[in-house]
Amino acid sequence: MKGPAFLAAIALGFGLSASAPAQNVGAQRIAGEVGEYPETLKMAQTQGDVLLIGRIDRTGAVRDVAVLATSHEGFVDSALAAAKLWRFRPAIKDGKPIEIALNLGMRFRLQLENRRGQLPRPMVGNVDISPADASGKATAPEGFPVRKGVDPRIFADVLLDVSVNPQAHTVPLNVEAWSPGGRRAEVYSTELLIPANSTELKFTFSAAIGPEWEDGVWFLRFFVADADAGGGMFWLAKDPSKFDFAAKMPRPKAGLPN
Repeated sequence: MKGPAFLAAIALGFGLSASAPAQNVGAQRIAGEVGEYPETLKMAQTQGDVLLIGRIDRTGAVRDVAVLATSHEGFVDSALAAAKLWRFRPAIKDGKPIEIALNLGMRFRLQLENRRGQLPRPMVGNVDISPADASGKATAPEGFPVRKGVDPRIFADVLLDVSVNPQAHTVPLNVEAWSPGGRRAEVYSTELLIPANSTELKFTFSAAIGPEWEDGVWFLRFFVADADAGGGMFWLAKDPSKFDFAAKMPRPKAGLPN
């Protein structure tokens, strides 16, 4: 981190699911720094989030990093440059390294005297997505492929960043699953209670895998009070060992969901 005037923070949680077999281990970060806070945004006392997607390959390298959503375009270059330098111990399935999906939230925060910097709107700071059983309990570490016909649900662990409000209040949340072909299906909705003076809210939910869902890279998109709040990525395949995740990763030139 650079200098005492600010704190740049990330939300990232790669680890072993408590319900996962011992030989299935999530990717573990071993190197990497948060992006440098852009000087112009620091001077303007602007805070923000950048949601990145990509993949962690079998060697632990980060590949195909792209921006899924951001609260301010000025943070994008710094976040991208930093994420490409990150390294991990690779995820392990059945004792062997595997490739997994990467959802990375970079959160740029200021440390201000007598007040807190604000976000322009609620924004997902991080989301971890895992395969889940019929009860909604995660059955593998985050980023692992969802096996069509085997995993009936997905589990999402979410950190939502919000602007400070002196009053407790509720906001409507709707979550949609976006297919590789562009179809949208609402998979979760609720009213979120935001405590007074909160800067973030953590919550979890699970969603059923539709029988018509096709193999490919899927996205969860979050809408808070009908405003886009970002999201995350997961991949679904009947036989993950025969699915070329790297080839199916969306590229910015081909268009990410928006």
